[in-house]
Amino acid sequence: MRAALYAASLVTILACSTGTGLARCADGGAGGVVCARLGEEFDLRVSQTAYIADTRLSIQLTAVPEDSRCPQDVVCVWAGNARVSLALRDGANADAADVNSTLEPRAVERWGYRVELVDVRPVPVSGQPIPAQAYVIRLVARRVSG
Repeated sequence: MRAALYAASLVTILACSTGTGLARCADGGAGGVVCARLGEEFDLRVSQTAYIADTRLSIQLTAVPEDSRCPQDVVCVWAGNARVSLALRDGANADAADVNSTLEPRAVERWGYRVELVDVRPVPVSGQPIPAQAYVIRLVARRVSG
């Protein structure tokens, strides 16, 4: 009985480790948490945080301060741009960065990782503002080689 309690305690302690951020993923994405893997695309909404498996890297979408993308029901000369603001954390390191949908920079490099903006949804419709909570961005995080 004592060995079973010890083993259960050890499993609980290991499961609650926040070194990789995986413990935060145990809630299945509830509470603004997204679980992602290096090299795989993932979606984030405003205020959601993605924890990258087997790393200490986390990425939060803090805002979409600019969205001048061409509405889907309009013919534009230029596609426009959406700028998104990210909060990045790797252990004790923290930084903020903006990335763009069509302009540079489309990606940010920090602490040996590259985080790239892949897509911004929804596509605008003329005369219909997009509420902040409706935005979904797609990102991909990779290790920087070299």
